[in-house]
Amino acid sequence: MNISPQSHRNSNFDFLRLFFASLVIVSHSFPLTGKEEILDLITNKQESFGSLAVSCFFILSGYFIFISLKNSKTIENYLWKRFLRLFPALIVLVVFTLLVIPLVYHGSNIFTESSYYSYGPNVLSLYKVQYYINGVFEHNPYPRAINGSLWSLSYEFTLYLVLAFLFFLRQRKLLFYLILAVFVISYFFFQFHPGFLSAYTSKIFLDSGQLYKLTMYFFAGSLLSFINFGKINTLFIRILLVITLVLSFYFHVYKFVAPIISPLLVMMIGSLYTPWISKISQKLGDISYGVYIYGFLLQQLLMEYFDLNAFLLTSISLPLTYIFAYLSWHLVEKKMQKYKNLI
Repeated sequence: MNISPQSHRNSNFDFLRLFFASLVIVSHSFPLTGKEEILDLITNKQESFGSLAVSCFFILSGYFIFISLKNSKTIENYLWKRFLRLFPALIVLVVFTLLVIPLVYHGSNIFTESSYYSYGPNVLSLYKVQYYINGVFEHNPYPRAINGSLWSLSYEFTLYLVLAFLFFLRQRKLLFYLILAVFVISYFFFQFHPGFLSAYTSKIFLDSGQLYKLTMYFFAGSLLSFINFGKINTLFIRILLVITLVLSFYFHVYKFVAPIISPLLVMMIGSLYTPWISKISQKLGDISYGVYIYGFLLQQLLMEYFDLNAFLLTSISLPLTYIFAYLSWHLVEKKMQKYKNLI
């Protein structure tokens, strides 16, 4: 079964990914300056910009990765493409981090710190992520953390592997019901038993509740790849979905409503074509991953030297991160995509 996604050039999907990556930076600007996140306050801790952005990332990832799976020649080809998407840019990030961290080290000699040498291997393991190096960012408003954004990569990679089990299924109806079943099961455990199997997930450094949540959103995206939004994607329906989400905050049922409404809304907006929005992503390239993995580190570096508030940190770190992400895409990620059919 061959599935063709909405063309990136004729849709808003690339821009949405960039928007959500940028929203993570906005969200981090509050705790990194010692303040509470604004959406967290407004919604009485029902949602934050960072959590919202990551959930939406997983919706889009579930959609596109499922399409990639079904269009892959072999299971090895699918896994190879996933490796190329995650690791080359991550390796360069780790090298950059280890080069720049000595400049902000407060101690006698960073090269005698065992945590300096364990940082790279632990980050590249995806699962045993190391967030600190002794003597680094110790006095920042949000102390010690070097790159808090990297936590989600292990969950994404895990879902890549889970999805791989569907490679050999070619019957469309069976695929649909299996994906629906995974969505329903993860929804149930996230809402009512988030600690189920936590003793096992913790052994690979995954939080069970977070795993159920992200699995739910990821497979919601995969599920929506079966739907043609052409007839139902109207302005009235999109407004109705937004109003429903807003009301769910008011009635404190957002946790139950969002996994149903958010995937629909994200996919509807993404499948639209807005020329001026699409041109932005076409000119910049697909820099969303670079924005996501570089943002936190660059923000912490800024806070090391300057006493910034959340607004200033956002205003300065966003364009700075875009520059690093642009270089990451054009010098590393895009070049590596040439080898996606090597295996």
